[in-house]
Order: sequence, then C-alpha cells, then structure tokens
Amino acid sequence: MPILNSRVAIVTGGSGALGRAVTAHFIGEGARAAVPYVVDAEVPLLKQAVGKAGDDKLMLAKLDVSNEEQFRAFVDQVVAEWGKIDALVNLVGGFWGGKSVAETTLDEWKAMLDLNLNTTFLCCKSVIPAMRKSKYGRIVSVTSRSGLLGAGDFTAYAVSKGAVATLTYSLAEEVLADNILVNAIAPSTIDTEANRKAMPNAKHERWVKPERIAKTIAFLCSDLCQATSGAVVPVYGSA
Repeated sequence: MPILNSRVAIVTGGSGALGRAVTAHFIGEGARAAVPYVVDAEVPLLKQAVGKAGDDKLMLAKLDVSNEEQFRAFVDQVVAEWGKIDALVNLVGGFWGGKSVAETTLDEWKAMLDLNLNTTFLCCKSVIPAMRKSKYGRIVSVTSRSGLLGAGDFTAYAVSKGAVATLTYSLAEEVLADNILVNAIAPSTIDTEANRKAMPNAKHERWVKPERIAKTIAFLCSDLCQATSGAVVPVYGSA
C-alpha cells in the first residue's frame, strides 16, 4: 500500500525544482498535496511532473507564504476542502552568499532570515492548530549542511538555515504530546538545473537527486515514522 495513502499534505515551495519531485512523489504515494506558489511559469512544470493524478489530488493557490494572513487563509481552505492537514513540508527558502560578515548589509542579513527561517516559522505556526485538533501531524523542514557546520562568506545563509534546525528541535518538544512529529532534512548541494548552471565545473554526479530527497521526506511524513522527532536527517548524496 502507498505509504501516504489518504493523507493531506501542504508542500510549500512545491512548484520549485525540489518541490516538484516531492509533490509528485507524495501524490504517487497516495497523498493529496496542496501547493502555494508564486511563479506562474512553474505551474505547468508541476502539473507535468504530477500527471493525471493531479486532477483530483493537487490543489494550487497563488500566495505569499511569508504573509501570515494569506497563508492562514490557505490553511483554512485546505481544511475546508479536504477536511484535515496531516503533513507540512517546508521547502520555501533561498540561497545567497559570497560576502563576509563585515561586508554583509543588515538588509541582506534580514532577507536570509525572512526567507529561510521566518517563512518556516509562520507555516508551522499556522498548521499546528489543525494538527492538534486531529491529534496527528508530521512536519518536515529544510536546513542544510552549512547550516549545521557553518560556512565562511555564506554566514547569513548558514545562520538562517541553522536556526531552522533549532526551530525543529524546539517545536518537536512542544508538540510531541499531540502526536505531531517534527523533523528536518539537511541537504548538501541538490542536483538541479539551476545549480548545474551556477556551478558548471562541479562534480554533479556527487550531488543529491531531488527524487531521493523526496523519498526521505515521504518517510518522515508517513506512519512508518513513529519514533523519530526532533531530528535533522542528512541527505548529502555522495557530496
């Protein structure tokens, strides 16, 4: 039986390169996936990845997940149409770097925190009431290897991703009694078209594939995961 059969998941960033792989895999494993998006051009690519199964298992809504009011309204819409929210996958985020701390402006610093940490916080905060009501939930967020180890000249990014790990540890403790399990994954460089263009001379064969990450996330969002919460799972591939 599919490991996510009849589950309802919100996948933020679900129309991006990693998000398409996660959304398609979730639907393939029997879940219904609600995906907020911003970039119109990504929608056809997502629909192509999902295929015909998306006709009744994919919900799309254009909105800004950093806007608490908009995202809460989206959560309410998902509950109204599908009755519950079993899983939240926080894939919205971004990368910026190449400057030392001394060169980084306060606006650049805040932008990384807003994009990687604050969106994760707002989305978690918004779904927890629905999960507590049903006494069931799975939340998976994305930190990074540099977020765990640090990275010179990429400090704003590393700190924002490291804070996602701390949020994961802390939130897991808060909601464990409600049968809500909270974990994170920590990728190395993901093998996407954009990353290949940005780093054409890198050893791409060592990078982790989005489809492999999707399988790890699906496990953490399934009933197969019953004893793991407050963990950061490395998904480094061969990098």
